[in-house]
Amino acid sequence: MTYNFEYFDQVIDRRGTIAGKWDGLEFLYGNSDLIPMWVADTDFRPPREVVDAVIERAKHGIFGYGFYGFPYKEAVIDWHQRRNQITYQKDSVFFTPNVLVSLNNVVRALTEEGDQVLLFNPTYGPLEKEPLFAKREIVRAKLLKEAGYYEIDFNALTQLIEDHQIKLFILCNPHNPTGRVWAEEELIQLVTLCQANNIPIVSDEIHSDLIMPEQHFTPLMKVARALNYDQVVMLSAPTKTFNLAGLQASYYITDNQDFIKKIDQVKAYSHTGDLLNSFAYLALTKAYEHGADYVDSLTEYLFSNYEYLVEELKPFSFVEVTKLEATYLAWIELSSVNLTGKELRAKMVESGVAIQSGDDFFEEDGLFFRVNIGCPRETLKAGVKAIVACLSELAKAEGIE
Repeated sequence: MTYNFEYFDQVIDRRGTIAGKWDGLEFLYGNSDLIPMWVADTDFRPPREVVDAVIERAKHGIFGYGFYGFPYKEAVIDWHQRRNQITYQKDSVFFTPNVLVSLNNVVRALTEEGDQVLLFNPTYGPLEKEPLFAKREIVRAKLLKEAGYYEIDFNALTQLIEDHQIKLFILCNPHNPTGRVWAEEELIQLVTLCQANNIPIVSDEIHSDLIMPEQHFTPLMKVARALNYDQVVMLSAPTKTFNLAGLQASYYITDNQDFIKKIDQVKAYSHTGDLLNSFAYLALTKAYEHGADYVDSLTEYLFSNYEYLVEELKPFSFVEVTKLEATYLAWIELSSVNLTGKELRAKMVESGVAIQSGDDFFEEDGLFFRVNIGCPRETLKAGVKAIVACLSELAKAEGIE
């Protein structure tokens, strides 16, 4: 099937399908009649082959235990070989329902209660919350932001590592919420620094398929292998790329045999084995077998949505949209606005749109909000119109030109 802008332009009503993004608005925002631009799933159907396969499986009508086996691993291995030119071995690939389950197991396997875990800041909230739930201490390495672009402050990062007993580094690659695709040179510096201090790295690469035009993704494992450092675990899933989060299909990959044994022990205790539901493996396999053209068209569509958003927000001098290199999540800063994140969120709701504020990402150095642009242009226009109305009111109230 050919995927073009018309495919992603289709508006599909998701209300009444137990869709958290839409049906959860009343519970989370107090108003069901909003444009949802918050949680990170899209409003696009996955490739036709995925839908057809799930329908055919459902027609069978019996949903007993599934079977865990190598065919699903082959789909994962082949996808990463074709997309990222990296080869993984079958005995290095393991399945879980979602990336956060993988992260929780890895954190518990490789660290002890009270250990210090390093993350970049701002960060995708659950990446920080999972270690906190596990009673680990968080050390935040703040990213540098200048002219709408984020970079790693390696001097500060080195000092943080010298001043703390870091036992694990959690990397988001590409980074959520800033949309950065870490360059190979940056990853080399990161791995070298962690290697020198014997710090294992967990790399969340769930957004690695969603790379904007003219950008290039480098798997952390590729860099680590070149530096002969095997203390790396990669987390990923087809769920963001193909909008399959409701089917719960994810995996982690590591070459480190000691890590595998330790994670297996945690999995046995928590009973989170590789056995997924009857539809998860099927959807994952079909998406990876047939999804290449879909992804190529999707990323072009998402970038056009990003360009539309940027253009519509240009009139507001106090608004800075971070340069988007990956994901379908725009990270926006408001300067000269005297509001808390909670207050901004409430103002946006009054204007008719649901967003997430910087508070959700542990951002402490300004007023930020994140906008999900993974939707048809018609939906995006309605959401941006509401955002513009809110910003216009804020400018008037704050006396901003």
